[in-house]
Amino acid sequence: MGQQIDVDAAVNAFYDTLRRFTELCPGMLTREGAAGTRLLYTGLPVSTLNCVAVAPDPDLAEVDAFAKEIAAMGVPWSIQTRGEPEAGVRDIAARHGRTNVSTLPLLAADISQPPLTAVPAGATVRGITGQDGAVYAAVLAEGFEMPQEMADVFTEPALLDAPGCTAFVLEVDGEAVAAGFNVVIGEYVALYNGTVPARHRRHGYYRALVAARLRHAVAAGARYGITQNSTMSRPLYESLGFALSEDWRYLSG
Repeated sequence: MGQQIDVDAAVNAFYDTLRRFTELCPGMLTREGAAGTRLLYTGLPVSTLNCVAVAPDPDLAEVDAFAKEIAAMGVPWSIQTRGEPEAGVRDIAARHGRTNVSTLPLLAADISQPPLTAVPAGATVRGITGQDGAVYAAVLAEGFEMPQEMADVFTEPALLDAPGCTAFVLEVDGEAVAAGFNVVIGEYVALYNGTVPARHRRHGYYRALVAARLRHAVAAGARYGITQNSTMSRPLYESLGFALSEDWRYLSG
């Protein structure tokens, strides 16, 4: 765990997993321009999930065209850069009222020797199929404090039953107390939607579930793990060998 990996390869793999997600969910899309600018649209009311992702050497005309396109879609949105945005990108963002700046880290790890963290006594981890998506959605809704209808978006059978995509819950005495979602593409697994409702935290459930998800990913052919983290979960991932690849800036309204 924790070996240095190629940052550009990890970034491209992360974008590939986002593209896979949008391909499987009705109404969502990703697109890449000739100069490497990417557009991500989910329709969800979260600015980081509808964004114009700027390439390291940006074509400002392409960035501006993508910004105009997503601005017309009627959802919260952002302009995302790898590291500090250059002046031209900031100017485009300002013209669209995207003047608030937030940061999310992109962490990565060599997971070829996944952690052996045991599942707590009395707990089990299982994958969720499209027929049982309500169990997964309930944990997402409570853990992220999101509307139920938003959580339900992540339970499309086409998504949960797709090759390489696996939703997980950790259950104690039949109650789901933690959740997460893996997307495996080639040698990479992206870890999404990890959460534990507040009333079930500080029992080791999240660590046990992340470790189980990594073991599952390795068995499916992954060697590298990538994830974006909140300040709450980042220390746990770092304790499992993940390290900062780069910080992403989001310019939002």
